[in-house]
Amino acid sequence: MNAAMAKKAELVRLPAPPKPALGAPGSVASLEPDLPRNSTVERVGEAYSRGEFCMQAGKDDEAIVAFEEAVRIDPAFNEAWQQLALLYEKKGNSKKALEAFRRAKKIAAH
Repeated sequence: MNAAMAKKAELVRLPAPPKPALGAPGSVASLEPDLPRNSTVERVGEAYSRGEFCMQAGKDDEAIVAFEEAVRIDPAFNEAWQQLALLYEKKGNSKKALEAFRRAKKIAAH
């Protein structure tokens, strides 16, 4: 084997590229990198996102289930209570709508 082929066979290891900063263009870094998988925050976020998606798709019953899950996990989640108030009212359940609105208002006052 000649010297040129021996040089070709050597691999050069380059250092890993730096991780992009949060908010940098093209950044895919997690906003909550230290949270364990399936944390409370993650579960609440998934339930709320599912509720928003269902609500936009006109699936109000499924949206209610998702938002109820979000407030069951985090009873202080104001936005989920607000969405529930709107959906309950839309479905004709004024009593639940009023209770959800009061919960949202109480949370917002703190």
